[in-house]
Amino acid sequence: MDDKIFEEIGLTPAETKVYIALLKTGETNAGPLLEKTGLQNSTLHKTLHRLISKGFASFIVKGKRRFYKGADPSHILKSIDDNKRKFESIIPELITFQKPVEKQEAIVYERFKGFKTMLYELIKDGKKGDEYLFFAFYTENPDDNDNVYLFYKDFEFERKKRGIKVKGIAPESIRNKFIGRDANQVVFTDFPIPMNIGVFKDKIIFTPWEDGQVSYLVYSKQLSESFRRYFYSIWNKYKKG
Repeated sequence: MDDKIFEEIGLTPAETKVYIALLKTGETNAGPLLEKTGLQNSTLHKTLHRLISKGFASFIVKGKRRFYKGADPSHILKSIDDNKRKFESIIPELITFQKPVEKQEAIVYERFKGFKTMLYELIKDGKKGDEYLFFAFYTENPDDNDNVYLFYKDFEFERKKRGIKVKGIAPESIRNKFIGRDANQVVFTDFPIPMNIGVFKDKIIFTPWEDGQVSYLVYSKQLSESFRRYFYSIWNKYKKG
């Protein structure tokens, strides 16, 4: 028998030993239990008291002596089930007490297929009115990555379908890559800006493809808020109308 099962339901090794001895012995006083368990007299009586308080044992008094009996295992199971149901009934309330824990992790995606997967993962919980901000995808030779710019047209359709509001900042040199896309909410600049960054809710994507087609999806409230503030420091200054 695996005694660890008893530990998992809240019994100590000594309590397990005594409870099993009670089942094997039947109604008994402390004497036979001392022999079967090898426990000291004081330890045995403390253990019996704990078993009784947990519902695993009971006693009757005959004359001046106590006789102990182990609880029926099937009754123990019912008690555990009852307690489980009681606990399950208060789980919704306990969840309201729980302090939210900010998710902090980074996921790596490789090549163009991974890049597309990452973008859909970024907005999978997107709802109407949510805001998507981006510093445009850009590499030293933009024409080498026309597949990315073509994909962004499809991705733009997906964002519109969900009702997501989009604002972007891009270099003037790649204005032609936005032909066929809605560029009304894009600021084109002729000064250096960070590139290959998207911000959505508490998530940020980085696509630094100069050293290889590797993309990153980062979950961080702190980072997302930082990039959002920086985005608007440029947007509010240069967006007209």
